[in-house]
Amino acid sequence: MKSPNITAGRKNKVGSGWTGGANSVVNPWTLPPHQYKWGVNVTCRGGIVQTRNGFKMRLSLPAGNFQGGIIFNANKIFQQQSTITNLSGVVINKQEQVYTPQGTGATSVYLSYALFCVDGNVYYAPFPLKQPDNWAQYKLSNIKLDPNVDMVNFVIGTQAAQTDSSNNVTVTPSHNIVIIQDGISQPAYWDGSNTTGAHSAAMPIGYWMAYSGNRLWVANGNIVSASDLSNPLGWTERTQGGGRGDFDIGGVVTGMADYIGQNAATCLYVFTDYSTITLKSGILDRSTWGITPNFQSTLYPSLGCVSGNSIAFQAGLMWWYSHGGLVAADVAKTSNLSSQVLYKDVEMAKVKRLLSSDLSGVCATSFENYLMYSVPYLERVNSETMVLDYSVASELSDGKPPAWCGVWNGIRPLVWSSDVIDNENRLFAFSVDYAPTNDGSFNHIWEAFMPERYDTYLQINQDGSTTDFINRIYCQMETALMGDEMDYKQMAFGEIDCSQIAGTTDVRVSYRGTRGYYQNILSTRLLAVNDPYQYITSPNAAEIEKLGFLQTQCRRLTTENVSRTSKIASCESKYTMDVDKAFSFLIEWCGQLGVDALRMYMDEWQEKSVGNPSSDETQSCVVGENGSSIVVTLAAPPQESSGNEVNTWSSTQTATITLPATGTSPSVAATATASFTSYISPADAQSNAFILAQQEATNAANQYRKANP
Repeated sequence: MKSPNITAGRKNKVGSGWTGGANSVVNPWTLPPHQYKWGVNVTCRGGIVQTRNGFKMRLSLPAGNFQGGIIFNANKIFQQQSTITNLSGVVINKQEQVYTPQGTGATSVYLSYALFCVDGNVYYAPFPLKQPDNWAQYKLSNIKLDPNVDMVNFVIGTQAAQTDSSNNVTVTPSHNIVIIQDGISQPAYWDGSNTTGAHSAAMPIGYWMAYSGNRLWVANGNIVSASDLSNPLGWTERTQGGGRGDFDIGGVVTGMADYIGQNAATCLYVFTDYSTITLKSGILDRSTWGITPNFQSTLYPSLGCVSGNSIAFQAGLMWWYSHGGLVAADVAKTSNLSSQVLYKDVEMAKVKRLLSSDLSGVCATSFENYLMYSVPYLERVNSETMVLDYSVASELSDGKPPAWCGVWNGIRPLVWSSDVIDNENRLFAFSVDYAPTNDGSFNHIWEAFMPERYDTYLQINQDGSTTDFINRIYCQMETALMGDEMDYKQMAFGEIDCSQIAGTTDVRVSYRGTRGYYQNILSTRLLAVNDPYQYITSPNAAEIEKLGFLQTQCRRLTTENVSRTSKIASCESKYTMDVDKAFSFLIEWCGQLGVDALRMYMDEWQEKSVGNPSSDETQSCVVGENGSSIVVTLAAPPQESSGNEVNTWSSTQTATITLPATGTSPSVAATATASFTSYISPADAQSNAFILAQQEATNAANQYRKANP
C-alpha cells in the first residue's frame, strides 16, 4: 500500500534487479534500470548488490622484493608400479607413490605446494598452508635468481622423456615440472622431488614461457624457441635435424599462451605490444614445421598484449589486456578477428581513465563464472580488481549476458593462481599489501572466494602459532541518476530494502543531483547475529545455540527528510543541492549486506518556467573530483594573451557618384553606403568601405539610367 503523500503529488522512483551490473561509461541519467553507476567490493548476482566473498590470508611470506609465484601440484613418481605374485598365485599390483621434497614416497595422486620467489630465492609451502617458524627450511637451496628484477615467471610443463649426455632419449613416468625464469639468470626448475631445485644449462635464457603441443616454448626478446618433445629440459632438436631453428616474431614478446585455433587445433599464441602471432604447436613432428602452410601467422597485426600475466580463460574465450583495454579471442570467429576490435571493459571507464601508464604488471584469473583483472589504479601496484560475472542471473533455459560487478580491493595481487587442491578448485592471490603483518612482511598469500563475507588476516604469535582476525569489508553502490524528464524536483527522502545482513554492519546513505557533492542523510548501525564467533563467549550462547542454523536478516532503512537550506552549494547552478532534475544515492556499508531495492521520493519544484536568457558569467567556477566547488576571479591565462587574439576593425562609408549627360540622357547622381571589416588596420577598413560605397552608387546610377533612357 502506498503512503498517502505519494498520491498528493509526490514523485517516486524505484530501483531494483541490477542484473546489468556497473556501468560508468554511460551518462548516469540515461542508465537502463538494471544497471548501477559504480560498485566497490560487491557482486550483483541475482540482481542484488551484495558484499563480495571474503579473502583469507593463508601465509605471510618472507619480507623483501616479491617477484612471483604459482600453485603447483607435484606428481613425480617415486616408485613405478610393479607386480608381485603371492603364494596363492595371485598377482598383486603395488601402488605407485609420489616423491615428497625430502625424497621419500607418499601415497597420493598429487602433492600441492605454493611456490614463490622473494629476493631471488625460491621457496615452497606445502598444503595445507601452515605458517612456518622459519622460511629458511623451505628454500630451494640450489636455485638463485636475480634479486632485483620486478617479476619472475613460473610455468608448469609436463616431462615424459629425458635426454642423457649422449643425447639418448628415454621415456620416464610423466610428471609435472615448474620452470622458472627471470630473463637474466640461468633457467631453474623444480619437480617436487627434493628441497634443492636446479638450474638448466641447456635451456635458453628467456622470460615469457608457455607449454603447448607437448613442448616448452621460451621467448627471449623477439625470438621464440621450442624444447624437445615431451621434455622441457631437452633442447637438442632446436639445433639438430629437420625443423631446427627458432622463430622470429618481429617484436619483443610480452606474453605467450596455449590455446586452440581453427578446427580445434592446438596453437601457441605469441603476443608483442602491438601484434598477435600464432604458431601451430599442435603439429608434433618438428621436421614438417618448415613445409606446413601458415605455421607462423599473424592473427592481429595491430593489437597486442601489455602483460603476459593478463592472459586468462573464461567462457570458452581467451582474454588478455591490450593498450586499449580488455579483448577476447573467440575461436568460432577467428576469420573475422582482424576486422573489428571491441574492447570488453568500456563499462569500467572510471578505473581505466586513471590507470598507471605502466600496465606490464596487470594480472588476471578466472574462477567459477567470474573473470577478474587486477590493474594499477592511481598507483603502480595493482590496487583494484575489475570483476566480470558470467552468471549474474542465468537460468537453465534463459542465458543472461555477463555484467561487471565493479571493483574489488583490500589486497594488491601481483599474481593470481588456481588449481584443484584435494578435489576442490581453489584460487589464491600473491599480494604485496598496504600494511605488514606483525612479522614485518608486506608479502602475503590470500585465498579468494571464501564462504564468509568478511576478510581474515593473520597475527603471528611469539610461539610461532597464528591467530585469525576478522576485518569487515567496506562496500559501496552508486545508483543511476533517478528522475523523469527535465523538470526540477526537490529531494525528499529515500527507502532502501536490505537483505543478507549478518554481524555488525554500519550503513551510510548520501544523495546528490547532477552537480555538487554527496550529502549524508542516513548513518546507522545494524546488529544481526549469525556466526558463532559473534556470540560464543556471551552468556547467551546456549540460548542462541538452541535456535539451530542462524539466517541472515532483512531491514528496511529510511533516510531523514532532506533539509531545506538557502546556501548555494555549487557554482554550477543557482539552486541549492536539494533541487535538481534527477538524483542518485550513494550507499556505503561496512560489513555484510545486500541491497534488494530502493525508492527515492521527490517533490515537485513549484517555480514557473519562463524564457530568461542566461547572463554572462563574471567569475570562474572550479569543481573538484567529489563535486565540491569554489568561485574565483582569474586573470586571462598567457595562452589567451593579446599576441594570440584576433583583432578586427570595422568602418561604414558613404559615397556619391554622378554620371555625366550623354546625348539626350541627362546626368544622373546616386548615393550609397557600405561597410567593411578589416583584419589589418582601421585605415584599411575605411578605404575598403569607401570603395564598396562608390561601387554600389555607380551600380545604382547605371540601373536608373537603364530604366529611364
